[in-house]
Amino acid sequence: MIILNGQEAFAAMAAGQNIECRHTGSDLDFDSIRNFPATVYFDPDHEFRIAVVYMTIGTMQVPEAISEAPAKGTPCFAPSLLITELSKSFKWKNSESDLELLTRGLVHLHEDNAVVHAQALISVSGGSLSTEEPVSDTSLPWENEPATEAENSQIQTSNDVEEKTSVEPAVEEIETDPVKLVEKFTMQINACTTNEAVLALRPVFMANGHLEREHTQHLCKLTEDKLLELDPEQYTPKPEHTTNNLSVEELKRLQVEAEKLVVEKKLASESADAEYQNLLKDLITSATNAQTPKEATVLTGYTRNWTEAQRKPLLDAIHKRLRELAPAEAEIKTPPSLMVQIQNAPDLTALDALEIDVSARSPEIQPKLMDYVKKRRFELENQASEVVQCKRPLNTPSEFIL
Repeated sequence: MIILNGQEAFAAMAAGQNIECRHTGSDLDFDSIRNFPATVYFDPDHEFRIAVVYMTIGTMQVPEAISEAPAKGTPCFAPSLLITELSKSFKWKNSESDLELLTRGLVHLHEDNAVVHAQALISVSGGSLSTEEPVSDTSLPWENEPATEAENSQIQTSNDVEEKTSVEPAVEEIETDPVKLVEKFTMQINACTTNEAVLALRPVFMANGHLEREHTQHLCKLTEDKLLELDPEQYTPKPEHTTNNLSVEELKRLQVEAEKLVVEKKLASESADAEYQNLLKDLITSATNAQTPKEATVLTGYTRNWTEAQRKPLLDAIHKRLRELAPAEAEIKTPPSLMVQIQNAPDLTALDALEIDVSARSPEIQPKLMDYVKKRRFELENQASEVVQCKRPLNTPSEFIL
């Protein structure tokens, strides 16, 4: 049995395969995908398989044999008409005899399937699954002498009586009525007292060739209920989101929309990155061609919403231009105590110039200096807002600005 994940199962279903599903790690049998919500394909707690296809031999439903040659050395099973040996096991060698068995539809990868196949062949051929011991000849010599007609008649009558009394109890009628079989298996399921006993009944009624699919599904439901009754903690199903089952076309449409959304997000990200690159290129060009230090430092106003990594190329270009415009002055404005200058920056323009100097310092000290820059910027911005809010008219002729 090949276990599929959600993506593989969806692709197989789209290709026309019948898919079955069950909870991962569950002892319960696989059930039709129609009994699960459409979201189960995206749930990692479920596993899938392609539904087993059955063929009819006589009155029995038999799992189909494989149609493609397996890998060499794979254990295989071939049904046999031998009563004492229901299936022959062998390793696939890709020989002529193996290929002949394959073309005749007599190769299975599972022993249980081969046994059911063998039973069906024996049944349709008029054979029997039970053997009888040969009766040894223990008669005495004189018992073989010819008897008279009266004796022959008496012996024949006695033999008829003996045959009826000896043969009739040995013949066990095989039940073929699906209704009675369901009743029989239902009683056996209800009588189980352990999980192992319930699970052991499953292969029995699943291999019965006289039960239809709806009968086995009903019996599977009864086993699930019985397992839940015996061990609620283990077999209580986990809560799942209940949604209406979606058709294959609807699932395909949802998949196309999801892929389209991913593409749109990728394009938006690429567009935003291209816009940033274009603006950064223009700002670096302006910084390179700046004629005064103020003209160069004012460019940082366009980068308020940028990250530190995004601003760094521009800050490097501005610092380089400042050194070109006033090399000596630039060296003087890089004092040993840059932290003090940042803390005492009189306005945001001066702070921006100091931030450019920070980018020229050692990478180890830059994060700490940038913390002081952010703190001083916050203080300057709050001071500006407080000045606006605190201006108010007074009763005296003079005005005081707090």
